[in-house]
Amino acid sequence: MTVPTTTNPATGEPRAGTGRPLDRLVSAGWLLPTGVAGVLGFTAKFESALAAVQTALTRAHPTGTPGPSWHPPVVPRGQIERAEYPEAFPHLLGSVHALPPGTAEDAGLGEGDRVPSDTVLAPAACYSVYPALADSTLEADRTFDLAASCYRHEATSEVGRFRSFRMREFVTVGAPETARAWQEDWIDRSRALFSGLGVPVRVETASDPFFGPGARFMRSSQMQQNLKYEFVAPVFQGDPGTAIASVNLHKDHLGQRFAIASPGGGWAHSSCAAFGLERIVLALVHRHGDSPAGWPVPA
Repeated sequence: MTVPTTTNPATGEPRAGTGRPLDRLVSAGWLLPTGVAGVLGFTAKFESALAAVQTALTRAHPTGTPGPSWHPPVVPRGQIERAEYPEAFPHLLGSVHALPPGTAEDAGLGEGDRVPSDTVLAPAACYSVYPALADSTLEADRTFDLAASCYRHEATSEVGRFRSFRMREFVTVGAPETARAWQEDWIDRSRALFSGLGVPVRVETASDPFFGPGARFMRSSQMQQNLKYEFVAPVFQGDPGTAIASVNLHKDHLGQRFAIASPGGGWAHSSCAAFGLERIVLALVHRHGDSPAGWPVPA
């Protein structure tokens, strides 16, 4: 029997693999399957590569950073509701349910006895920033370097469409011109970052996967205003492209929701550069092969 091969795009040389991208990544010692689509474990080799990506991201920061602050995988339900995330993305939100306090131990319990708790799974790292600034006037523009384990209920089992994943974000909150400049600067910085990693990317205007009757309008408005750019690269053989990072301008949407006033008056504007850490590692594997020693990034 002939073993299927994939080709290393950097060298043109074939490398051994299996027919399914997930199987190939498992057999090559990168991923650990759990039996649940979009939920995977990661080997020591994968984690070493991810740590190297984190180092490259830290070096990309414009003014220097000691590294990200890590935030928990759950956030208060009230904070996510204040951001209006459940209205915009109810299909992606993961809710934590539990037995109500005081439930009798000898009660006959069924699945319906669990109720929504006061937490939800964090859909992005930056949702820990805005509540910390809520109901205040900023004395100066603020910047943040943060990371979190996140969850989105992706409907596909395609490799790279993780439900459970880690995100690194660089966020600014402040004057409108500061937020716009942050977006433009991180577009350039992200291009340079991926060029240094040897991962060719396409930079595309994009929109978020809004839900409901107004979704088409919201997507169109977001794209017309150039509020979101995605950095797209293949993460497995045959992949037409997966977003491995994005740069987003929120204007004053979150400033209004959290009553954050900018130093110069009016609601604060915000912008974030978000990097999907696992997806970036997969893009590196696809581009450079299974031996991290030969990658542009030391892993």
